Amino acid sequence: MKRRKFTAGTAAMAVLLGLLLASCARLPRSLLADISTENDRLRDAQQQLQRSQNQLQDDITKAPDLFRGAAAPAEWQAKLSDARQKLTSAQSDSAQLAELARANRADSRLQAERLLSQERDLRLAALQETETIEAAAGKWLDVQRHPSDYISELNSKHDEIRKIDLDSVSRTVRQAEQDWPAKKTDLDSRLSALLEIPKSAEGQWSATQTARQDASSGKLTGGEVATLIQEDDDLSRDATTFPHKADELRGECGQLYDAWDKILVDLDESQNDGHRVFREKTKIVRTHFVDVASKKTQTSSDEQWVDVSEPAYHSVENDLGMAIAHKDAGLFDSEAQTTPEPAGFAYIAPPSQGSNQYGYWTHSGGESFWTFLPEYLLLRELMWGHDYRPIVVGEYNGYRTAERMGRSYYGQETPTSLPKYGTHGTFTQTRYAQSRYVQSGGFKGSAYASHRENGSTPAFNSSRFGEHGSSAMNDRAGRRFGSPPGSQGRQFGGLRSPGRRFGGRRR
Repeated sequence: MKRRKFTAGTAAMAVLLGLLLASCARLPRSLLADISTENDRLRDAQQQLQRSQNQLQDDITKAPDLFRGAAAPAEWQAKLSDARQKLTSAQSDSAQLAELARANRADSRLQAERLLSQERDLRLAALQETETIEAAAGKWLDVQRHPSDYISELNSKHDEIRKIDLDSVSRTVRQAEQDWPAKKTDLDSRLSALLEIPKSAEGQWSATQTARQDASSGKLTGGEVATLIQEDDDLSRDATTFPHKADELRGECGQLYDAWDKILVDLDESQNDGHRVFREKTKIVRTHFVDVASKKTQTSSDEQWVDVSEPAYHSVENDLGMAIAHKDAGLFDSEAQTTPEPAGFAYIAPPSQGSNQYGYWTHSGGESFWTFLPEYLLLRELMWGHDYRPIVVGEYNGYRTAERMGRSYYGQETPTSLPKYGTHGTFTQTRYAQSRYVQSGGFKGSAYASHRENGSTPAFNSSRFGEHGSSAMNDRAGRRFGSPPGSQGRQFGGLRSPGRRFGGRRR
């Protein structure tokens, strides 16, 4: 009984002590300091706004001819009024913060932080408006005081636009349209939009001829100042946008000549200064069309680690070894397929088509399997490595069915069978056994891991792969692609270093 009373008394004391500590809790010193600093900055901003308003009024009064009939001064005054309203709202937040600081209670911390952030945002927005108006008014006065210098700057910007080599861009587009006819309409539209920039700039330049002449002869009016300032803004924009758009169009034409796959080859999660760091290692396998007509290509690969967000990391955690993005030649990068899929499957033709540039369907012993052409033996090696087994028609059909449904294909022959591809796939466990993800236990908890722990290594989903590999031995190209380790296919193992480039068609 005494022990029970003692325990109850201890609990009561703990509650009272907690309440006492809560009542004594205060706002963090750093937050109180920030509130004080922001209050000082708000006062400075109010003074700057007042100075700007006084200066603007003085400028307008001293140059009545310059601003007579111009709409700009009224617009500036309206923006200054808006800036003042923002500072008034910020002052209201500051007053509330002062009350919270005087009360100094920990339970008001979130409210104080919200008000402080709001006050800061309002102050900065008001300052930005004020500085923009100061710059605009100053520009009007500069044009009036130094018209010749201003016209010289306009001429330089105009010349920059005229120097852009449009013929080079047009030739690039025409060649791309010839090589990729399906993109002709799209490329024509993009080229027309590009050509409209200098055409429009030239029209505006001609429209300012009188204002430029008056500026050179010292007869510039306020309306003409507004016209020239607008022309300056337009030329500055076009001088930046035009070459960027030209390079962008060249780049888009170049994208059509590449087929590529972004293959997820590793994942890593670590700690850095107390923060979790998520990274993924990807391999870009690129097939570049050197000559579209002759189908001459060049294959390259490059691997790199990149930091990613936690959501991005988890979104591909089941897709190790998969192509998490794929683009066919003849498409823009923006048209890439981003549903994860087994690497290399996108290069296989539908059975109804029979063949494509990369290979063909071989029919033997009542079975059909895909055979890559010798020119693309390296491409196949970069996708599958030494663990390649010919893809049979049933597996390909499963891949296409999943694709039509917008799903990833992991090579499961039945809902209960082990996947072949992806993080928990049997092929992946063999192909990427040395990856950091696998070495760090990334496969723990998967059905595959349980097989490993029991001391067995599961084979591929079906013995048919061995049968097809044997059938492929009877085919000229298939002998190279379906051969077991130790055959000629092994010679490509040393070519997988990042950044290496390899020739296309064999001579």
